[in-house]
Amino acid sequence: MHKLHFSRKSITACIFCALLFVLSALLFLPDKTFSEAEKRVLASPPALRVETLANGKFESRLETYIQDQMAFRNFWVGLCAYFNAAAGQNGTDGVYAGSDGWLIGTPAKENPRNLGSNLRTLNGFAEKVQKPAYLLIVPQTGYVLEEKLPRRHTPYTDDAVFAAAAENAPKLSLVDLRETFRKAQSNTQIYYKTDHHWTSAGALLAANAFLQSAGRPTLSAGDFTIESVPGFYGTTYSRAALWRKQPDTMQLWSIPGAKLSVEVTDLGGNTVQQNSVFFREHLEKYDRYPVYLAGNHSLTHIVNESAPDGSLLLVKDSFGNTLATLLAAAYREIWMVDLRYYRTEAVSDLITQHGIDTLLVNYSTDDLMNDANILWLK
Repeated sequence: MHKLHFSRKSITACIFCALLFVLSALLFLPDKTFSEAEKRVLASPPALRVETLANGKFESRLETYIQDQMAFRNFWVGLCAYFNAAAGQNGTDGVYAGSDGWLIGTPAKENPRNLGSNLRTLNGFAEKVQKPAYLLIVPQTGYVLEEKLPRRHTPYTDDAVFAAAAENAPKLSLVDLRETFRKAQSNTQIYYKTDHHWTSAGALLAANAFLQSAGRPTLSAGDFTIESVPGFYGTTYSRAALWRKQPDTMQLWSIPGAKLSVEVTDLGGNTVQQNSVFFREHLEKYDRYPVYLAGNHSLTHIVNESAPDGSLLLVKDSFGNTLATLLAAAYREIWMVDLRYYRTEAVSDLITQHGIDTLLVNYSTDDLMNDANILWLK
């Protein structure tokens, strides 16, 4: 009996020492700089300074650093996400866990003042350049797919954004996708289930709505060669941390026989050129969405010598990247500007220098309300 008691004590002591050793070893693991699952940069050790100690910033930054560098972080983050979902706390980190595997962003933050300012800037620009101008607003996923949302959710305010656009930007023809998307969503996957962007099929609906408004021939899926790329996880997946959700399948819609040239210029003026709208090296990375035109950059120039005619200035957020790969079949030349990075010259100079004949502004309702860079449009 005494030996059994001693044996139990020894086993308990060994287990405690082993745990202590493992926990100590974990403290010396090298820091990670980036979380692929969460698609964000992780915190680095905070610098110890007198001023940060005094104002409490050091303590806050240290806490963030410890959380970001926690061993087996993905496991703990996922465990917390599933616990919150089981407890009925839907909308964790800005994402609703919808039905049929949908991860849908919660409604964008309302910002009427900034929305009005952005719309008036766009209207003034359209009035200045005196070209046919169109405003293509992307409705939020939750607005279109309301039946996929949990029973209790915050209402989406897309209708108010479209009403404000009609009132404050009369110089731009408003391309209204709301009814088109709601009718099509029963037989077309317009958005990704794990990402906030539209699919190529959704972008085609938008492209045709614009082309019809502009009086140009519309496109069909038969105009493209479609390649499926499985295994895509997007932004809502990364934020929700519900790691057991199934991935999406991306589609690359190529223009058969097109004579394409693409030049992408970043904020520093560096350029990359190729003969495809798809930058396939991104398919080997965790974030695959930049396969469309290399993601967001200052200026992108697309020339399709096989297209009939027409030149388009596309002022856009990230939704425009997929849209432009399709519109390249309808326009000989597209100049694509992202105002978050474009600082080289007035955008209106592009129209003058290159004889651009049409302006298209493409923003999601979220960015139209909250982006602070539209004011750079001159």
